[in-house]
Amino acid sequence: MPRSRMHVLFLAPDTHVYNHHFVQGLKSVGVRVSALGLAPRERTAPELLRHLDGYASCPRMLEPDALLTALSQLGQRTFDRVETIDEPLVEPAALLRERLQLPGLSVATARLCRDKVAMKAFLRERGVPCAQSTRAATPTDVHAFAEQHGYPLILKPVAGYGSLQTFRVDDRGQLDRALQQLPPSAKAPIAVEEFVDGHEGFFDTITDGGGVRCDFAAHYFPNCLEAARDRTVAPQIAVTNRIDQDGYRELRALGRRVVDALGIRNTATHMEWFFGSKGLKFSEIGARPAGEKIWDMYRFANDFDVYREWALALLDRPAERAPSRRQAVGSVQIRPDRDGRFVGHDGVDEAWRRCRPFVYEYELPAVGDATKPLEKGWLVNTWFRLRHADYDELRELMTFLGRTVKSRAR
Repeated sequence: MPRSRMHVLFLAPDTHVYNHHFVQGLKSVGVRVSALGLAPRERTAPELLRHLDGYASCPRMLEPDALLTALSQLGQRTFDRVETIDEPLVEPAALLRERLQLPGLSVATARLCRDKVAMKAFLRERGVPCAQSTRAATPTDVHAFAEQHGYPLILKPVAGYGSLQTFRVDDRGQLDRALQQLPPSAKAPIAVEEFVDGHEGFFDTITDGGGVRCDFAAHYFPNCLEAARDRTVAPQIAVTNRIDQDGYRELRALGRRVVDALGIRNTATHMEWFFGSKGLKFSEIGARPAGEKIWDMYRFANDFDVYREWALALLDRPAERAPSRRQAVGSVQIRPDRDGRFVGHDGVDEAWRRCRPFVYEYELPAVGDATKPLEKGWLVNTWFRLRHADYDELRELMTFLGRTVKSRAR
């Protein structure tokens, strides 16, 4: 089939405006794109629909049978690929791919990328350094793991993502309280892991049929779990432009080793890692792009249409450009002092005097706007995104913003 006639089915194109960029990336390389989404057509963003060759709604997106049924709304069409960037849909997309006999991420790999316990066991068997972990269906299972491995421990859903519903427990009392909030069961077991100390970051890739095509590295300040629990923290994400230097050689080798061991091909990946007293440790990997509009940060840092390059890699076409590494890019969030409605910001004028030339995007909620809870992520309430050719200067600017700007609510 000629390239211009390839047809991609995209699942959930409108859960966030971020998703639109991936659809546009596919369209930019000359393929047709149809989509299945949660909302009916009349409640789907018009700016998205302009880029689609077909659209149908499917309220039960997690069910492969429902996805197959919804395809009939698109008429007698054939597809060459099935893709999504939404974490919960990675496995349903793979199952649909299998039913339609299409290339792409396999069901086996998708399941490993969704199941943190199976993923870690699989990688430990292949020599990848990662925390000890288990699947627990009862509190007794959790306590047995604690007796064997000691504290601290991490508890989280087996197939969750981000830091939502993630608990660090340092003793039996904290463990029992966490189990009340995240109770394990046979139908919904939880992941229990050895706590790994150290600095936390992520390593993202675009893969083609041969493996990693290009990569990016970034850091969290502070680590995600601390940031998610303390509203006085102004959390930072810092994308380095020094990834080609020797200090990242071990991380890049680990990332490629994980991608190859899992057989991840023709997709994006988002891998979390720790570096501490036990050295470099793999944490987990998703077979999808990072959230929080992080790929926009890669775009601004690298003079690089990351969405188009993703589409080219997905289709196994040659890359057009490589990341320039010209800029380091960062994101810093200022949390309101309480939940409620915004009553104002302090320190903004001072912040602008020093930082304005480097800020390329920001949000300052208006007085009266409702605050959003911390668990909604790093790109809500008050935030700034910056770029600078020097990574250390970028970090200083973000730290200055976090100390200077204060967000007040009542």
